[in-house]
Amino acid sequence: MNMKLKTLLCVGVLLLCSCSGKNKNSSEDTSSQVIDTSVLKIVCPTGAPAVAFYNQAENPNFETNSTPSNIVAMMNESSNKDIVVIDTVSGIRAINSGAPYKMAANITLGNFYIASTGNDKDGVMSPGDKIVLFGQNQTPDKIFHYLYGNIYNETIQYVTNVQDASKCLASGKNLVTQQDVDYVFIAQPALFATINNKDSTTYGRSSVYVNIQEEYKKKSNNLSLIQASVFVKNTSDKTIVDSFLSNLEKDINDCLENPSLITEGMGKISSEESLALYGINSNVAKKVVEDNNSLGLGYVNAYSNKQAIDSFINLFEVSATNEEIYYKQ
Repeated sequence: MNMKLKTLLCVGVLLLCSCSGKNKNSSEDTSSQVIDTSVLKIVCPTGAPAVAFYNQAENPNFETNSTPSNIVAMMNESSNKDIVVIDTVSGIRAINSGAPYKMAANITLGNFYIASTGNDKDGVMSPGDKIVLFGQNQTPDKIFHYLYGNIYNETIQYVTNVQDASKCLASGKNLVTQQDVDYVFIAQPALFATINNKDSTTYGRSSVYVNIQEEYKKKSNNLSLIQASVFVKNTSDKTIVDSFLSNLEKDINDCLENPSLITEGMGKISSEESLALYGINSNVAKKVVEDNNSLGLGYVNAYSNKQAIDSFINLFEVSATNEEIYYKQ
């Protein structure tokens, strides 16, 4: 090998080594960067969806609201909310009406149950039994009729919200009509709190009768309920949002494996502040998650869950979704 060829080979090797080293260092620099996701402004309903954000207790940019319509109203062009968590149907309807958001993930996948008050002598829900539903023409009502049709219509009694439903379960009566009731459609964590309330008239008699999530899967060919979802504003920084979503997915999966993380995270502020922010006692949230995740927490990429979403929103006479409404990481 002549000297000129040796020199060229050496130079080539040095250049390759130099490029390799540079790429490695560049990759390390990128991976070591910490993205501050706390700059994102987040709004979420109180209750089950809020528990997914147990690590956000001290984040001043995380807020909750107990009135869903208030949250939907924040999904507009001038809104400063980067992340909006709301029931899936309301969020999709807002987008279809022009809200500049996209759906990123489904984070609560059903926490509905039918509970028995203990009043029904044969213990079997059948036509003629008095059944309480909350939210007429809303999600609980739509799901109940999807599962059971109209055979119970003559004895269904409606109450306004889950709090009123829990009062019916606790007393065994509809406090408005003063009639005894046999079964109550209710959601967690209200169910857990009511059944375990020693001051309830039905304490020791009330029990879980039907897991609505299981019944829904049976009828829908193993598709899941889709309750609350995460929506991202179109103008939000994608790099920060992607990091936030990855962290949220990890937080949810971690707390399902170790529910104590919920009390640790929510416990970073006082119990009074925590209850006001989350709308749920941290110990109750932990126990409900420990109970086979009956709170329904989960993290599912929305776009990959399109079939289940379209099946669910069809109950509300909402057309199948277009790809354009999905946020893609």
